Amino acid sequence: MRNAGFFPRLALVNLTRNSRFYGPYLLSCGAVAAMYYILRFLTWNEVIDTVRGAVYLQTMMAIGCFVVSLFSVVILLYANSFVMKRRQRELGLYNILGLEKRHIAAMCFWETLYCAAVSILGGVLAGVLLSRGMLWCAVTLLRLPVEVRFSISGKGILETAALFGGLFALTLAFNLVRLGRSRPIELLRGTSAGEREPKTKRLLAAVGVLTLGVGYFIALTTYDPVQALVKFFLAVLLVMIGTYCLFTAGSITLLKHLRANRVFYYQTRHFTAVSGLLYRMKQNAVGLANICILASMVLVTVSGTACLYLGMEDSLDCMYPYDVEAVQDLDRQPGDPAETLKQVRTTLADTGRHAEHLGYYTRAYATGAYGGNTFTFQLGEGEALRLELVSAEDYSRLTGQDVTLAENEVLVYTGGMALPDTFFIEDWQFQVRERLTDFVKCGDGVMLSGNGEVLGLVMGTKALEDIMSLAPEEFCRQFRVQMDLDGTEAEKLAFADTLQKASGGDFLVDSRQDNAQDLYAMYGGFLFTGLFLGLLFLMTTVLIIYYKQISEGYEDQRRYQIMGKVGMSGREIRASVHSQILLVFFLPLGAAGLHILAAFQMLCRILELFGLNNVALFAACTAGSLLAFGAIYALVFCLTARTYDRIVGGAALA
Repeated sequence: MRNAGFFPRLALVNLTRNSRFYGPYLLSCGAVAAMYYILRFLTWNEVIDTVRGAVYLQTMMAIGCFVVSLFSVVILLYANSFVMKRRQRELGLYNILGLEKRHIAAMCFWETLYCAAVSILGGVLAGVLLSRGMLWCAVTLLRLPVEVRFSISGKGILETAALFGGLFALTLAFNLVRLGRSRPIELLRGTSAGEREPKTKRLLAAVGVLTLGVGYFIALTTYDPVQALVKFFLAVLLVMIGTYCLFTAGSITLLKHLRANRVFYYQTRHFTAVSGLLYRMKQNAVGLANICILASMVLVTVSGTACLYLGMEDSLDCMYPYDVEAVQDLDRQPGDPAETLKQVRTTLADTGRHAEHLGYYTRAYATGAYGGNTFTFQLGEGEALRLELVSAEDYSRLTGQDVTLAENEVLVYTGGMALPDTFFIEDWQFQVRERLTDFVKCGDGVMLSGNGEVLGLVMGTKALEDIMSLAPEEFCRQFRVQMDLDGTEAEKLAFADTLQKASGGDFLVDSRQDNAQDLYAMYGGFLFTGLFLGLLFLMTTVLIIYYKQISEGYEDQRRYQIMGKVGMSGREIRASVHSQILLVFFLPLGAAGLHILAAFQMLCRILELFGLNNVALFAACTAGSLLAFGAIYALVFCLTARTYDRIVGGAALA
């Protein structure tokens, strides 16, 4: 063994001979390395760094880098574990033929070095070639007014090489530890070790039903948007635990139930498939659960970010319903509202702008709780609620209606909540004169607002003042001037800047045009990162499916050879193969669809935090994502089924 080139050549021969295993492994590693480089390239790109709103994309890219690096560990360790398991007999044979463990370790070192070189160099090269196109996609989604130029990130290359070099070193360490602890006879028998029939695990099944049920219950019964965001990750954790438990215990129960069904079980195409899966279900179930969870992640990520991007004009309308709003906080800026209105009109005249709509009113609002038929300013005594008060005089001017109300009469906007015709604010009784289908538009101006339910009331001026006197410290008062302007977007933005300078700090100016770029950058960053991560999750899913099919094909090969020798025809073998694949292959997809259905209501509440209330749009995005993923899943099924069929059917017919 003194020939220095022996082990490098042997390692190269081994990789070539095992290309069926190493091909997808290297392709996946290279693709993830390219993804990581592109994300790092965008995070530090000087073109994006110079424009407003780029911080949102850079934040999304940083989060994406963390997720990609985390999944890189999963992909490399999972694929390496599969490949080395398939090669146990080969390594054991080398040991018996005279190679010592240190020689096999040297061979593993060169194999790992070749894999690292191909994956890192290929991934970085692909990332560099694709980076300009990805930058163009990013600035297009974010609507950034920048010129896209080709560039290379040296820092991104070094960090990508360091990350994946470290990961390949980790896989080598795992392989050497496993090699050092093994014996040649164990390696020779490693791929042919049998499985005992698994027992029905009732406790595990009960835990799965309980955790999955609690996760679904949280998702279906959480209506407050802020609470939905807080509880979402708890629900996800419970559903993941339930998925693993039920796939492990429930799949065994299902197969035993099918075996007990004599009409189904005692058929040529089902007998071999069910019996084979039953004895292998302990390891099979974990792979199926992984596929289910990854499929759910793809669907949630892609549908959620796509809905946010497609609905961002609705979000913009919700947060900024008018071109420009002048807002005077009457508690902190106690000037004369008439002066604020005068300044707005003066600025309109000075800039030559015309207000197509100009409305002004005083808004009073407070947060409290509603229970029974009574609103109280003490939180915790009922459902959280925001009370919005507008005087009948202001409402008449805004709507052009002549509204006259008695002292205890109100016009009410409930937003769908149940409110009787007679209700109380503390001890003050009110009578509903008319129910409104819309209320005074007032933008939040912030994302992640989570205001919850709103009760809007129009009442007489004296009644409004009396109600505010019940809890003066709880009420906030604003004088708002709202306007839609003529002219271009740039002219509207210039007017807002001029008005803010003229305010002298007496009031604030909110501009739809000024804040639109931030929103476009944030939601565009969400979509870009979501599509990237969706592709990563999809690639991981495909890799697991491929290796699962290959692994099961080799494990079933000997069994089908025996069945062929005892009289099973080639047609019957292929029918049994397809039955086995269909029996469990689409189970993860169905379970993922069920998870998304259960989470739909909670995800809708979370989207409300971003000013998006378009349930129909989210339903369409979810359905579209499910159909697209289902089509890709079916394509993967067809391709991997052919590979499985070649391994099992070809060997059986030989």
